[in-house]
Amino acid sequence: MSAILTTDLDHAKADLAEHGVCLVEGALEPERVKALRDRLEELAAQEIVDGTDYVYENGSNQRVWTLLNKGEMFVDLAQDPLAMRLMEHLLGPAFLLSNIDANIAGPAGNPMFLHADQSFMPDPWPPYAMVANVIWMLDDFTPENGATRIVPGSHKLCRQPDFTKADEWPEITRPVTAPAGTAMAFDGRLWHQTGANVTRDQRRFGILSYYCRPFIRSQENWFESLRPEVLEQATPALRRLLGWEHYFSLGMIDGMPRQGMRY
Repeated sequence: MSAILTTDLDHAKADLAEHGVCLVEGALEPERVKALRDRLEELAAQEIVDGTDYVYENGSNQRVWTLLNKGEMFVDLAQDPLAMRLMEHLLGPAFLLSNIDANIAGPAGNPMFLHADQSFMPDPWPPYAMVANVIWMLDDFTPENGATRIVPGSHKLCRQPDFTKADEWPEITRPVTAPAGTAMAFDGRLWHQTGANVTRDQRRFGILSYYCRPFIRSQENWFESLRPEVLEQATPALRRLLGWEHYFSLGMIDGMPRQGMRY
């Protein structure tokens, strides 16, 4: 793919504009990568034992949902300063956290269908993102272990892929390869898919922090799914990310804005 690893925020923003994706190297320190991955391995195994797992692709792949309920480290990640800066760049101020979950790609899993994350919108899309994503790489992403595949520049088309041409997708997609600790941010219009893991024994871990503009309904219904203690301990910034504050005339209480809100 065309975007390259960088630590320069201006370079990252330029890659987002040109390619629809950027790669920020070393966004997570090795100790933090290990802690997040170890906790996810524990959660994934326990959910299988409990029967609450979301395993698919004939047992190859697994999702771990609603990470805000599963550890302070995930709450911190949802508010990571780098993610906040990149998401404000793509989505404007007062954006919301739409979801945060983990995707584990195991051996023998098929690639996901090619899609864009704002598929809920009818074509044609406006020339800016309604949603955006940060994938936190907890393993090296390689072509062999199921690295996310993208169509660079496809965000400029402002529409969904043609699902009648699925046989062409392997020819037009490119794997996003980068070392563990990299943050991959991308525009919600970008065409992408989970790649096929063709290794014998590697499981590829990544966390997906998904954000939306403040007038878009979030993917996760935080008002129903969030544990009360998580909200009680939430910072003002997290409460805003979760939609507990109003945005202009949206989200008001008894028809009136709260005192002190500036949006």
